Parts: sequence; C-alpha cells; structure tokens
Amino acid sequence: MQEKLAAGPQQITTGETAFLYDVATLVNAVYQTTIELTRESNVPKRITKKIRPLLKGQERPSWSSNDVYVDMVMSFLLKAKIIMQIQPPLDNAKFRLAPGPALAPWTRKNVLEQTCQLLESWQEGYNWIDVPRAAPEQGNHFYNSYTSSHSLRPLLLKQLYAYPAGAWYSVETLIREIWEDHPELAKQQQWRGAYYTGYQKGPPKKNDKRNLFIEWAIQAAPSFINMLYSSLVEIGVVDVGNDPLVDDNKLLLSSCAFRITELGEQAIAQIIKPKSDKSEDKKGSADTPPPQKSLIVQPNYELLLLQPDLPTLYSLLPFTQVKQIQMVSTLLLTQSSVLRALQHGFNAEKILTTLQELSQKELPQNVVYSLQDWVRQHKQATISQAMLLELSDEETATRLSQHPTLTKMDVRQLTPTLLAIPFDESSSINYQSIQLLLDKENISSNFLALSKPSRNYRGYY
Repeated sequence: MQEKLAAGPQQITTGETAFLYDVATLVNAVYQTTIELTRESNVPKRITKKIRPLLKGQERPSWSSNDVYVDMVMSFLLKAKIIMQIQPPLDNAKFRLAPGPALAPWTRKNVLEQTCQLLESWQEGYNWIDVPRAAPEQGNHFYNSYTSSHSLRPLLLKQLYAYPAGAWYSVETLIREIWEDHPELAKQQQWRGAYYTGYQKGPPKKNDKRNLFIEWAIQAAPSFINMLYSSLVEIGVVDVGNDPLVDDNKLLLSSCAFRITELGEQAIAQIIKPKSDKSEDKKGSADTPPPQKSLIVQPNYELLLLQPDLPTLYSLLPFTQVKQIQMVSTLLLTQSSVLRALQHGFNAEKILTTLQELSQKELPQNVVYSLQDWVRQHKQATISQAMLLELSDEETATRLSQHPTLTKMDVRQLTPTLLAIPFDESSSINYQSIQLLLDKENISSNFLALSKPSRNYRGYY
C-alpha cells in the first residue's frame, strides 16, 4: 500500500484540463483562419504569435529554444484526424488545414473520453514533448537517448493506477516502486552500464544492486518529474507540489509530490483495466444525465459558457472567435467569424437555431438582427469541377438529363443542349458509365481537352 505524506507540499499546482481547452482553441483557429503549414509541417510563426496567447499549455522548447507547443498540439490533431490538410483545385495551391473526419466523433466525447484519448496518444507519441522542469546532469548523453523516450510513460501510468485519488504521495517513492515492480529495469541498467563504461573485471560487488538503482534513478527521475509537472498536470490527471524553487527554478526530487485527481483516477483506470472491466464501466456511465444549458448570449455579442460543456463548446466554434477557453469560457460573435462559418457550409438559420437551442434565455434582438444583416451582405461563389456534355439537340439533352445513370451523378442542364456532370468527392468521374450510356443511346462521342482530375480536397497527414 502506498504511503501517504503526512503533510501536503508548500507550493501546489492544480491539475487542469488545459490540453483539452487548447485543442478546442486550435479547432476554432482552423475554422476562423486560413492556415497553410510550412515545408517543415509547422504552423507559420505569424499565426503562432496570434494563437499562442490564447493557449494554456506550458512552453515546449525545441533544440533551437523555440516554443513548439502549437506544432505539438497540431500534430496530435492531424494524427487523430480531428483536422486534416486539403488542397483547393487550383494550380500551385498550397495545402491548408480544415476540419477532419474525426472531428464530429471527437465533439461527441465527454471530458473523460477525450482525456483517455489524450493519455493514449501521450504514452505512445514521439511528437509529444514533456517540459524539462528537471534536468539531468550535464554531459549525460545517455539521458537523451533513453530516459526521454516515451518508453517510460506506460510504466508511469501503470504505477499511478495503484494510487487512489485525493492523497499526496512522494515522487521519490513512486520512482523506487517503479524500479522494484519492474525487474527488467535492473537487467537493462546492468547491460547499459557495461556498454558505456566497459565490462567490470572480477566478481560483482555486494552493493551492485543498489548502485544499479541509483544509476537508473539519476537518469530516469528527471523524465518522471517532467511527465508529472507538464503533460500529466496539463491533461488534468494529477496535482503536483513542491518546496519553493531554487537554482534556476529546477525541481528537486526530494521535494516533489503528487496526488491523483478524480478525473485522472477514472482515465488511468480506463486505459489500464482489462477490456471486460471497461465494458462494465461504459454500461454504468450510459445513464449520465445531460448537462443543463450553460450558454448566455449577451447584447455585446459575447457568449459565456458557464461550465466546461464540450458538446456546446464545439457547436459554437465554427461561427465564433475564441477569447478564452477554461472552466468559464468566453467567445465572441463577429461579422468576420460568421462569414467564415458560411464558407464552411453554415447559414443564418443554422447559426440562429444553434444559439437558440443552447442558450439559457431568449437571444437579444440586436444579436439576431445583426446576424441576419451580416448574412444578407455576404456574397459567395462556389468553384467546382465538372465535365461538360454537349448534345446535338435539345430533346436528346433533356432525355439524358433524366436518365438514372446521370441523375446519380447529380447532372445539371445548363442550356438546352449542354449538360454539366460534377466530379465526385474523390475528384473523379465515371467516364466508363457515361460512355456505355452514350453507346446504348446510339450517340457517337468525342472527348475534347480531357484533363486529369485534380487532388481536390484530399485528406493528408
């Protein structure tokens, strides 16, 4: 049984679902900003500077000391297909970010389900960086190649599963328990010691086992501290504490403490438990009552979300501008944000219906009038690819426009003798079916200036 600390730490950092908030903020940015990644698959610096002040996650310094936190979150979103890259059907058009196929399923998940997905991604992801709150000794090159690896993350989650929520525990004791519960670590450390320092001659010393633990702990402890004090506290899995910081704000292992949050206890259990136990948990959580309406629409066009209601939040992101997302979130309805939503397929009726269904009270009249006025001022053009089919007479064109083969392709009759057949979602047209139809109708055909279908709106990661 884990031994609780007699007293809590002097300084406490409370776990907050900061990463969940930042994911929502970046989804909003994808809706409201045209983001074209650089050749290195990074968000351009000019956009990062605008987005970064809205995010709650700690800075993730790269080898060049640049903050790569925005790129790290975007990497998660792309890998999870919550967002994707698309390319407009224009010559030399750049790929840009857009909502992905997994966005809708993600928005339907509750806080616990999203947290579980984040934890699974964190323990497996090479692109997820933990903040270096504690640093190894200088010159310890082995630390960079092993203890910073994601291979220690599953060990930590498995060990945290044994800790109940609410009480404070020592990080130093946690690390020793990981060592004692995983004998393979001693064998790995023994091999590494032989590899880096050369094989020792003569019989092993009596205190070799203790030395192996000390060697491993010196290398591994900074990684565990960095995990707890950055990613896990930002996902909301743990609260952390310590004595006042000294020596360039680096954490001392002897003063580090943690406690599991209720959310963390549930999320870790979902990941570590056998599948049979997980299915029982899901059955029990199916009866959770829906949250009460928590949205207030103010006459100054500000939208206040009084609790972390994720489905409501994601319903608002396409047509609002984020000011802050946290326990109480603030969003702003602007003409620009509404016009961007129209480009994503929204309309005034859909926006008004969403606000009316989610709001606690009746919408302010000035907000309704302004929204309708903004939409009336909006002019939009739709650019699409299509094949033109020109017939010799109007009767033939009309007959073909009503044929089942072409109606399934959404054919349109542009003029008495001209039909337009749009490209499908995969940017292609079934030319063979069209040719078979023309042959069946005894219509001779001549393909002129036939071009290859472009890569219109093809997902990319």
